[in-house]
Amino acid sequence: MTNDTTDTTSTAQSDKPVTTPAVRAGLRAHAHELGTCDPTIDLAPDALPAGIDDAAVVALGEGTHGTREFFRLKHRLLRWLVTEAGVRTFAMEANAPEARALDEYVVHGRGDPETGLAGLYFWTWQIEAVLALVEWLRRFNEGRPLDDRVRFRGFDAQYTQGAVDALLAQSGDELSPDAEADLELIGDDGTRPVQDDRARERIDAAARVVPRVRETLGNGDRAHWLDVIEQATAYKRTLLDWADADDGSDAESAAMADVLRVRDRAMAENVEWIEQRADGPVALWAHDAHANRDRHAVRGSAVAAPSMGSHLAERYSDDYYAVGLAFARGSFQAVDATGEGRGLTSFTLRDPLPGTVESAIDGAGIGTAMLDIRGASEDPRLTDWLSARRERFSVGATYDGDPEGYLTGYSLSEAFDALCFVPETTRARPLSD
Repeated sequence: MTNDTTDTTSTAQSDKPVTTPAVRAGLRAHAHELGTCDPTIDLAPDALPAGIDDAAVVALGEGTHGTREFFRLKHRLLRWLVTEAGVRTFAMEANAPEARALDEYVVHGRGDPETGLAGLYFWTWQIEAVLALVEWLRRFNEGRPLDDRVRFRGFDAQYTQGAVDALLAQSGDELSPDAEADLELIGDDGTRPVQDDRARERIDAAARVVPRVRETLGNGDRAHWLDVIEQATAYKRTLLDWADADDGSDAESAAMADVLRVRDRAMAENVEWIEQRADGPVALWAHDAHANRDRHAVRGSAVAAPSMGSHLAERYSDDYYAVGLAFARGSFQAVDATGEGRGLTSFTLRDPLPGTVESAIDGAGIGTAMLDIRGASEDPRLTDWLSARRERFSVGATYDGDPEGYLTGYSLSEAFDALCFVPETTRARPLSD
């Protein structure tokens, strides 16, 4: 359900230090002007910072899951990566097997893109800006040689249903009746484990059947779907352990860290699997919490785990290029966590919180731009500022209207290679509207 009521958030004044003129000048010097988020306006070949064009994996992050300008700007960046940097694989923070339907559409024109987006389970991607991206990928691919078309992949592993369906469809009579029955039980219909009365049964069934089926089916895509089942099952187990832990206890913190650790590690493993089979560089689409090179931190706590991006940075070094996205003011959508039960709702941030990264960049007046953090880290005006841990506004699926509770600390030079900034934003537009 979507709700059009806008919750306005105010930002109180504080005594946090104001960014120095030298830092503001440094930010301006290393900002690559983008001018607009409109994906139909092509970027010049030399428009973006050095390093992004020859990376093996480029991750396009986002500071919220509900900002229209983020999605449009990422679409624009992806067009540049495809046409200028030779990217031929696009991979999304979406369940890996379920993304096959969109791959069929963008590569071969088969199926319906809106149905494909709905099949990814997440409301975050069921928006007009993502649909426009999918439609552009189809137009780009149409008429090109098959080996020169952009593929659509998913690298998340939260659910088992798509992998089960793929295995049953691809295995014919190679599986025993008992193995088929266990696989069918493992399938979760995209239901989160805390809402699934049979979640523990499914976890036990996976432990029984996956090793047996792996011996039967061997390597190839089917082995990857077994990997996804194991990844999703491990994630389910950690979510249930977290739900069972006492609020505020050390056990709850440890379980929360396990949830992050298991999911981000699985995502990184799947990206590596995709990259090894890609013909050219890979572009990723994910939240900043996953894409950054440092860690996946839980706001307001000491809980953190290695992010997907940290695993990829360890694997690819400078061939992994992480782009964060931030905004100063404007609207975004998120699931209402105020207790009023309004579902998917539009929220508005009037101004960036004082002392945050967004406030500093907004004060530098760079407009819509990409800040070259790799290059700026060598600038004496910015070295200390970029290396210090600074708070950023970051929202995932839910929001309660209090921006102070949604600040995550990053050392920008450790976490990102570049940071795109948008001064003012609007809510992403759901396809259901």
